[in-house]
Amino acid sequence: MPQLMFRCPYTNKAIRPGIELARVLFQAMMDHPISMDCPHCGRQHHGNIADGCLDEPAPPLVPSGQ
Repeated sequence: MPQLMFRCPYTNKAIRPGIELARVLFQAMMDHPISMDCPHCGRQHHGNIADGCLDEPAPPLVPSGQ
């Protein structure tokens, strides 16, 4: 399942708070507030679900020749 991901505004590094969220729920929860402690800058970031994105796993590779 896709994981919710944000970016630290100070370091631009990915923050993954460990929340798995289906795309339909992500779209339904856009206005919900979220706060998280940043492992990169040590500060607490505040925003809405809409400030993040879903870090979806890449589709499996298809072997060449198939």
